[in-house]
Amino acid sequence: MSSEKLARGRPRSEEVRRSVLDAFVAAASEEGYERVSIDAVAKSAGVSRSTIYRWYKDKRELLLDASVDIIQSNQFDPADDAFDLVLERFLSETFATANHIGQLFTAMMAEAQADELFAQLVWQRYAQPRRQLLSTILQRHPKAAALTPDREAFILDVLFGVIWYRMMSHHAPLDEAFAEQIQQTVDQLMQSAST
Repeated sequence: MSSEKLARGRPRSEEVRRSVLDAFVAAASEEGYERVSIDAVAKSAGVSRSTIYRWYKDKRELLLDASVDIIQSNQFDPADDAFDLVLERFLSETFATANHIGQLFTAMMAEAQADELFAQLVWQRYAQPRRQLLSTILQRHPKAAALTPDREAFILDVLFGVIWYRMMSHHAPLDEAFAEQIQQTVDQLMQSAST
């Protein structure tokens, strides 16, 4: 599909959208988010600069769309297996993605700190769906029946908090040993919820 056809108002195709997002992620991974330009993304994706600006108001919106696309591609049905195995898969996929392109997510959160409206979009499109998935996983724990909404919210904050802290500070790795520590902590928190 040519950029000329898109310029005449043809709706964006999934193929072109995919090309733009892939080009953006590749550029951000190689150069860092701050150095990425829309011109470079357009050239790499084979579309015009105006095409991208027709879809995205600015680079932040492209960043959010790319981040949402990444997490959606990692979605799975948590009802497929036992709690321990589902949580292990969630952590494994989360860590693999963060270790590969975590700077995209930290850049998105940094942008959200400076703009309340953008922060709301990040919450609605990125953070809330992630919390909902982990909430669904927690409901598979043997002690889930005793979990109050406040207790669940606290556990979700603890889990995402420690992951984000390591991802942003780089003071320690997101690895299998850390995943095991998280799983043990979740079990302890869930067990304590029933006492």
